[in-house]
Amino acid sequence: MELFNFVFYISMAVVTLVIFLGAISHKEFRSQYQDHRYWPAALILMALSCFGFIMAGLQPFFFLSLGNTSLIFSSLAIFLFIKSWDPANNRFPYRNFWIAFVVLLVAYEFLRIYASFNTRVYFVASVLGILSLLGLVELFLIPKGEQTRQHLVLKIAFCIHLAIVAIRVFGITLGISGGTSVSTIYQEGALTGMLRALGVASNLLVYLGISNILLERAWRKEEKKSANNELRMLSSLNALAHARDNETGAHIIRTKAYVRRLATRMRSLGVYADELTVHTIEKMCQAAPLHDIGKVGIPDSILYKKGGLTKEEWGVMKTHTLIGETVLSSTMSQFPEEDVGDVVSVAIQIADGHHEQWDGSGYPRGLSGQAIPISARIMSLADMYDALISERVYKKEWTHDQAVAEIISKKGTHFDPAVVEAFVLEQDHFKEIAQKHKDDVTDLAPSYQMVDTVEQKLRNSEERFKFLFKYSPIGMAMVDHTTGDFVEVNDALLEYTQYTKEEFLKLSFWDITPKEYEQQEQEQIETLNKTGSFGPNYKEYIRKDGTRFPISIRGFILADEDGRKLVWGVIEDLSKQVVK
Repeated sequence: MELFNFVFYISMAVVTLVIFLGAISHKEFRSQYQDHRYWPAALILMALSCFGFIMAGLQPFFFLSLGNTSLIFSSLAIFLFIKSWDPANNRFPYRNFWIAFVVLLVAYEFLRIYASFNTRVYFVASVLGILSLLGLVELFLIPKGEQTRQHLVLKIAFCIHLAIVAIRVFGITLGISGGTSVSTIYQEGALTGMLRALGVASNLLVYLGISNILLERAWRKEEKKSANNELRMLSSLNALAHARDNETGAHIIRTKAYVRRLATRMRSLGVYADELTVHTIEKMCQAAPLHDIGKVGIPDSILYKKGGLTKEEWGVMKTHTLIGETVLSSTMSQFPEEDVGDVVSVAIQIADGHHEQWDGSGYPRGLSGQAIPISARIMSLADMYDALISERVYKKEWTHDQAVAEIISKKGTHFDPAVVEAFVLEQDHFKEIAQKHKDDVTDLAPSYQMVDTVEQKLRNSEERFKFLFKYSPIGMAMVDHTTGDFVEVNDALLEYTQYTKEEFLKLSFWDITPKEYEQQEQEQIETLNKTGSFGPNYKEYIRKDGTRFPISIRGFILADEDGRKLVWGVIEDLSKQVVK
């Protein structure tokens, strides 16, 4: 029996200490509970109790009292911790808790000397039973809306603990009636000793139940934090997209609704059902407003031109898909993966692929068939329908029937046949959405007066774009394509390099690029001249103080109002990039 006690208490101490280490590593619990300290205190007291019972086999003096007192106060700490889950409950001073511990330790030593073993067992068992019952009552007082399955597990753990304590007391009583008598735990019989061990071990069930509740709450807190981060990020991106979009705000609402109707209908028909899960459809709808975010890089003279575009202008306009992919990819790399979720991933697919065509004649990559992401195929139809039925400064609106006929005629060439079939079934809903969210006439004219010009809209959007450019968390700069001189820079890149804006705009990109990257720079320029874009490329930049930092850079050729070629660069400081 002595060997069993030694091995058992050693094992209990080790397991409890492991749980204790996990408890003190979660600092966020401090903000969730009034008396968070009672949780690690309960665990360390249980480990101390096991130590006391181990040493009691060698010297009952003091150590037996330490073991029992620590066991009682471990249960008391658990009760106080559960009680603190309700902020309305009064707090028990932590200092008074330890004063009471010392008082009981001294009192129990007198009890050990002058009272019988059975009396001590009754005392300890009664206190433990009362504390467990009080803890169980506190659990039942928690509002049902706040309770989870883990709370049920903890209730069951308390019930098991109470049952074992009661059986142990009953076993001791039978021992008394049978005439047996012991003075220490090491003299107990096999049955009562086993019940004592089970009573102590049942505390582990309570600890595990509490640990599960705490982990679940921490997970929910992080999930909420992640969702909030995602919403803030999406709001910023939506503002950026709308700031330079040549469409109206209602266009975003309509296309989002069209995407939902198409995706939901296709799922109900069993088409691409594995890809179009409920979760994916929701993310697709959240990502839909970002489909034209790449227009942030299109010059006003092209984006707001009244009438048709020249061949060269159309070539520039087409780059908005690649620009959108770059902006979203750069944004995604600035956030932890758990904060970004799936929305930006879907948005990248849509921004890059919503002008691809089923027969491979689209842009920017000439993808065909199912090589085009399903989200982009759905967005493509939704975007075209809305463009056809909407009046713009460069075109008159089509009727719903004309738009339907046009889309059906492009089945199997421009559009995925399955998406067109879903559209035919949903066309009445499309018409309802278009009428419900019809463009406000003020969206089609300047903000302050109804005239046939877009100058005011240009001025407003330019101001918003400048604001977003300035405060973007990603480094951005405009460089003269011919000279390499910087002509514009945002705050993020200034923070990276430690220059003031005035100082920075006196530099060229050669001034902040180490000489060993000269060959890479030449190749980058050649790629830029051939394809109109480059990247991502990896190198270093030089700060004002001479130190270096690693960067990732992407770029596109743009043209300003005067026709001057500029290179818009998106620069990420990799030394600050979140490790995923």
